[in-house]
Amino acid sequence: MEFKNIAVSGRIGAGTSTLVKQLSQTLGWPLRDASQIFRDVSLHSGFDLEKNPQKYADEIDLQVDNETISTLKSLSSVVVTSKLAGFLSRDISHALRILIACPVEERIRRYAVSRGYSIDKAKELLILREKLDQEKWSHLYGHHDFLNPRYFQLVLDSTVMTPEEEVDLISRHLNWTQNLC
Repeated sequence: MEFKNIAVSGRIGAGTSTLVKQLSQTLGWPLRDASQIFRDVSLHSGFDLEKNPQKYADEIDLQVDNETISTLKSLSSVVVTSKLAGFLSRDISHALRILIACPVEERIRRYAVSRGYSIDKAKELLILREKLDQEKWSHLYGHHDFLNPRYFQLVLDSTVMTPEEEVDLISRHLNWTQNLC
């Protein structure tokens, strides 16, 4: 199987952003981040994120997800990241789907450090954000375990490998699978 694109997902604090930046740079592939797609779609639709950061319509999420799917289907040599990238691309055979896993305690610690929160505050906010994400996704797509490893060809634990080691493994996986074709 020759992979044309890479879709990377991970929970808050898993190390997904760190990995995709390095992966994009190493491969020389552009990075499409769902948060940037969200800002672009919001701007195009006239929605002001500054005034209403929490209140936006399902249509914006669906447009972002459709843009993510379209990018993975129609472009080549692109790294796409979103929490739902693996789930959304589960039927796109030429997308290498990667899940970045990390134990919740470590994700909470990382979130606390990155935001300057106490561990208790970070835990509260991380759990709330993930609960709201799950509710939103279930509302839009039905009840699924959206980050179930079965949707991914590679699952990497960011507590076991450095981002550089992850990039090296992914690069070797790409070369290995392309040599099989």
